[in-house]
Amino acid sequence: MGDGVWQRIRGFEERFARAQATEVVELGWGYALLQSEFTASWHHNRLVVTGDVDAGAVAATADEVLGGRGLGHRLVQFDRDEQGAAAAQAFTGYQVHERIVTMAHSGVVPPRVSTGVEALSVAGLVPSLIADWRADYPDDTAEQIRELAERITLYERGADVTFLGVRDDEGDVIARGELYIADGVAQFENVIVRPEHREKGLGRQLVLEALHRSAAAGADVWFLIAQAEDWPRGWYERLGYRSGPVVHVYQRMPSR
Repeated sequence: MGDGVWQRIRGFEERFARAQATEVVELGWGYALLQSEFTASWHHNRLVVTGDVDAGAVAATADEVLGGRGLGHRLVQFDRDEQGAAAAQAFTGYQVHERIVTMAHSGVVPPRVSTGVEALSVAGLVPSLIADWRADYPDDTAEQIRELAERITLYERGADVTFLGVRDDEGDVIARGELYIADGVAQFENVIVRPEHREKGLGRQLVLEALHRSAAAGADVWFLIAQAEDWPRGWYERLGYRSGPVVHVYQRMPSR
């Protein structure tokens, strides 16, 4: 992949994220994204580091900006691999440190197969999201779970959005993913297949449908993100995706 592809992807990500914020705080070496309507969504309330800065200063700024808005969590993303790795010592109080790899598709799209993949409405998708978030975070309040499910309504502020899914015979959503398209760039994320329906090829069907739909919509760059050390990375590679830049994400949980 040429540098131009990764630059287009990075530009898409930043524009998409900023469009969903109710406030963006410019920090010189990066920016903070704040979303006052969805405070339970950590992804929408975070710091992004794009330039040179002392990691300790970043941690202090996270306390100032996120804590100053009454937020209990801390989430900081370093867009440069070496800088993010070197920041670990300054973030020893953070419980989670993830390496996230950006993966771009080679552009050779396998033939579309006849499937049950369909576009879902927000109303049709939210009940499935609520069920999944409740299973993952049983201690969260009903309001927090509602926010995590309904934050998908923010996405249309920054891109054309299609929610893809597969239903079972009873009409329940058993597999899903989210397709965002803007400026010729397409991102497909949050591919989820219910455990009891895995190993049936549903994930592959969703990815192929997203590639074909976005190509028909004029996209010529396709990407997604994956945890650098987790198994889906290899699965995506077999579908034609190639690994690129790595970002580091540090998370600190709220005090209970």
